[in-house]
Amino acid sequence: MATRYTARTSASTSRQVSSGTNRNSTSRPTHFISLPIGHHVQLQESLKSFTDDLLNCKPTLPGVDRSIVVAPRRLHMTLGVMNLENSSGRTLADAQALLTTLRPRIMELLDGHSLCIPLTEMNIMNPDRGNADNAHVLWMGPSPDTKDTQRLKSVSEFVNKAFRDAGFIQDRRPLKLHCTIINTSYRRPYRQPFSYNAILTSSFIRQFVRTPHDFRDPVKVELGTWSVDEIQICKLGSYGPEGEYVSCGCCSLAS
Repeated sequence: MATRYTARTSASTSRQVSSGTNRNSTSRPTHFISLPIGHHVQLQESLKSFTDDLLNCKPTLPGVDRSIVVAPRRLHMTLGVMNLENSSGRTLADAQALLTTLRPRIMELLDGHSLCIPLTEMNIMNPDRGNADNAHVLWMGPSPDTKDTQRLKSVSEFVNKAFRDAGFIQDRRPLKLHCTIINTSYRRPYRQPFSYNAILTSSFIRQFVRTPHDFRDPVKVELGTWSVDEIQICKLGSYGPEGEYVSCGCCSLAS
């Protein structure tokens, strides 16, 4: 586990696919399936150091301010969003029951290993008009070529498909395995983009990125690899005692 970060360029191109709600759906999501990692104290410290460096850059990075930075305690990976209100015909109890039935197969996929999330790449979701000066989401996630990532992908896609097949998740797009670090949807009174180009050319990134960088290529980072203790069903917009999302049900991954 790392307490600081490093970065370098990557030749691979990430797929800019969000795991959010289907834009054509009229059903407002109430809950999401989560792989939480924000409880790791070392990760909280590393991420705070990283985002503080962003916030303290001189000159100031256009559009970057504390209001759009995700609190480290809330860090997670989303496997799908759902509407679990009674009007949807599917309840929280139904979702909990389904998650419980998936545990034996999940443990088979893990084959005695822990489920881990490597935070080894950084990039943005599709910016407005394809312009990296108009970015809205900065994320970190796993590089595709590790055993941890392969297990993470297998488990995540299995859970997502099971909930899609059962009608809980309406979004049919492939999962994009990522943890959101910055999201302009938190900005008030209205959403405004930030400049990812400015981040890539900032003093704290330039010490690692030695060559001109295309925003479509992830930047390699090193914020460690973090274990997932349980898969949770969390309520959107909720806050627990430490600021975390409130878990309404879970599947333990303990052997």
